[in-house]
Amino acid sequence: MKKTICLLILSALLVSCAKEESESVEAIQDRLLQSYITVVHKDSIQPTALGYYIIKLEEGTGAMPRTGDWVKWDQTQRSLDETVISVTEKSQAIQYGLFDANMQTTHYIPNYGYLDETYIYRCLADAFPNMKIGSKYRIITPSRLLNTALSQSQQSGYASYILDVALREIIEDPQDYELDQVITYRNMYYPEIYDSLKYGMYYKTTFTAPDTIWETDENDELVPIVKDTISATNGRTARVTYVGRFLDGFVFDTNIIDTAKQHNIYDASRNYDTLSVTIGNTDMSGGVIYGFDQIVQQLKTGDSGLGFFISDWGYGYYGNISSGASSGYYGTGTTTTTTVIQPFTPLLFEVWVHKITQ
Repeated sequence: MKKTICLLILSALLVSCAKEESESVEAIQDRLLQSYITVVHKDSIQPTALGYYIIKLEEGTGAMPRTGDWVKWDQTQRSLDETVISVTEKSQAIQYGLFDANMQTTHYIPNYGYLDETYIYRCLADAFPNMKIGSKYRIITPSRLLNTALSQSQQSGYASYILDVALREIIEDPQDYELDQVITYRNMYYPEIYDSLKYGMYYKTTFTAPDTIWETDENDELVPIVKDTISATNGRTARVTYVGRFLDGFVFDTNIIDTAKQHNIYDASRNYDTLSVTIGNTDMSGGVIYGFDQIVQQLKTGDSGLGFFISDWGYGYYGNISSGASSGYYGTGTTTTTTVIQPFTPLLFEVWVHKITQ
């Protein structure tokens, strides 16, 4: 019934909007939203100074964030007709039919952002300082507040949305927070790694190819072949396969076809050949991220290794939120899935080197 009412409101208002061409999009959004509040909520709630509405669903008992903190929150976004658009929790994705078991590139974890209206949605930046950890609010907002204060874009014309947001965590220093994650991961899974390769980066060689291998020649006789011992130094090219993971084990990228299928991120349109890495090219013109490059530099032909590191050596403050080839602050080249890499996210890569050339 509610969905029918909302559709009737939208239809009537859009007809009215078409007749009043001089009226601003902002005024139309507010009028449409007010009609929704009148019909569905019987004018029982009032708008905030910014023009969105709040309904407290759960009070919460934890601390309250301040502008300048980093926060984590779960979020469900709906249109006014109750159509679910996006969620951050896997159980809800399954419930609402958004989960695709055959393509699992979405990492279902809380959103992570800097509490400032220049970084996250204006309505959230305004609401979070009034929320406690564990609280859950329903925010009914015009689409113009689903952008940052610096954004010039106008989302979805006249549309308004419903956000159910649950504040999960306050993080005062994200760099210390992720370094703790990396050290904890090392202590749990790789205590044999005694020292870091660089600050916040740990490395382990997982296989060292023998100096001499035996192969069958044209006479079907075994002959010794001396291993190629060229080091992966700056300017040289390495052909590699790899698997990229978050520290919780989620595979966000690989160029190994069987691994992609195993983790349901296989994309038939993608090329799964070995990746050509120019050692030392970690800028934004097509190189790999610095942490990946450092792993390759520890290896020779036939070797494999793994490394895990803080975001200083990955995608840093901005993360990687683009689809297709990545374009994070620290460089491009390793991520080709649509998986979002959040700001200040530690990464783990397993790398196999197949060939190094001069």
